[in-house]
Amino acid sequence: MSRSRLALALLCATQLAQAEAAPPRAVAQLADGSWLSGDRDHVALSRDLPGAESGPGDREAVRLVFAGADSAPSQLRVSTRRANGVLLDTLAEPKLTKTACPPSIVGASCWATAPLRLTPDHLDRDYPLARERSLEAELGGQLSVEAAGQLLASWVVGTPHSAAFAGIERLSLKLRVRVLRLSPGGAPSIGGDSGSALSIMRSEIRAASKLWAQCGIDLQGPTGPDIQVVDPPPIQLVAVGCDSGLPASGGQIGLRVQGRSVKVATRAGETPRVVAQRLARALEKLGLKPRISPNPRIASGASGAIDVLIRGPGGRPSAVEAEPGLALSTDATLGVCLGEVDLGNGLSHFVENDAAAGTLEERSLIKAFDDGDPSTIEVLVVPSFDQSGRIGESFIDDDGAGIQNTVIIDRAALRAGPRSYALAHELGHILLDMPGHPDDYGVDQASSLMDSDASDASVFGPRRLTLADCERAVLESGPNARIPIAQPWPLSRTPSGLPAKPATSSR
Repeated sequence: MSRSRLALALLCATQLAQAEAAPPRAVAQLADGSWLSGDRDHVALSRDLPGAESGPGDREAVRLVFAGADSAPSQLRVSTRRANGVLLDTLAEPKLTKTACPPSIVGASCWATAPLRLTPDHLDRDYPLARERSLEAELGGQLSVEAAGQLLASWVVGTPHSAAFAGIERLSLKLRVRVLRLSPGGAPSIGGDSGSALSIMRSEIRAASKLWAQCGIDLQGPTGPDIQVVDPPPIQLVAVGCDSGLPASGGQIGLRVQGRSVKVATRAGETPRVVAQRLARALEKLGLKPRISPNPRIASGASGAIDVLIRGPGGRPSAVEAEPGLALSTDATLGVCLGEVDLGNGLSHFVENDAAAGTLEERSLIKAFDDGDPSTIEVLVVPSFDQSGRIGESFIDDDGAGIQNTVIIDRAALRAGPRSYALAHELGHILLDMPGHPDDYGVDQASSLMDSDASDASVFGPRRLTLADCERAVLESGPNARIPIAQPWPLSRTPSGLPAKPATSSR
């Protein structure tokens, strides 16, 4: 055989051997030393501040270990994909170091990456000191590793690794978002028109969802949030007892509903609840649909006001007004107030005195759009609050509360963006069932999402949730809570948009 033919034969043999060589095996290891199976286990997003090296608190950092021949594998690519399979981020040729192989692999040499951080957004991912070991990831998406274009292994991105999340891969919320117009038919609270208002809110929900993904909670859910631009409600709520909640001393209540007169007598000693029930019966005789809801007593009240929301047939709003020239109530002690929502001068918001019940304007707004499902979180967007400094508030599920699981934010909250993450923060009060803030009682933590006064758009701003936060969220709002706001949403383990995985081979 000539030298040229011999060289060609050797070259072909070498290429054939390389083609038939088994690709390296890839496994994943958490910071606590546990090994993850791509078929059964998942990885999770980092909740920790970025650093040059993985610290003891970086519990979700994942190390990829490769088992193969005597030399380190090459042409490696670690990547993340969104839940729909679209490529999200890539880390090409990660630095490898020699390491001990996992117990399940014998007779091979192993190399490992540095502990990799999966971050909720690009701001966290691009922090310079941790840039070479970070990838942006998405809850419900996938982390995968390839060699020479062949898929070695993949893991879905799910909930934190904690006993509190046992059996829960991912959680989802139901959000009903209503962007209020300043006046009927007027401009929306945000954006120049309805289209831009909807776009802004979708973007805000995506940003908030990325932060709560640290706890395995998706704010958009399988079908996405319900977002609408709506007019402010007409006067349709009557508060019997107003703020004082005093018993009646005798008199008469007079209203006009849909142009029809409604008169109800009050008797000495009757509570606001008794009078409200009598008013509701009178309204029902007119074919209307009243709904009674009590409120907690405010600090200066004798008892809580009783709200009567009045709707017409089919649940349509009913216009309520006072009789021309007459008082709403002639009772000297039992007051009656109409709930008017006037956003032109800012929404009147609660203070310490009436925090348990909310103001009459807040109740009138919230109850007008309440869907009656306590597992839904209502989000209302208004132009502004009536006092400077307030950009958002939330009503949590307290016993006896007249308003539950509702968030109100204003235009300033959305303009603040990542400096405060107001929507994510206010949702946190509901999910954690926590009316206060951690720094109200202890040391200030500017990087905590639930910090009361942090304002920082950097990676060190208010965006972190601890494992304790996540465990409290699943305890207070998860599937086994009294009102299960966060519902299980299983992960899909079907590799989407990934290269084909080679046939399994053994060494």
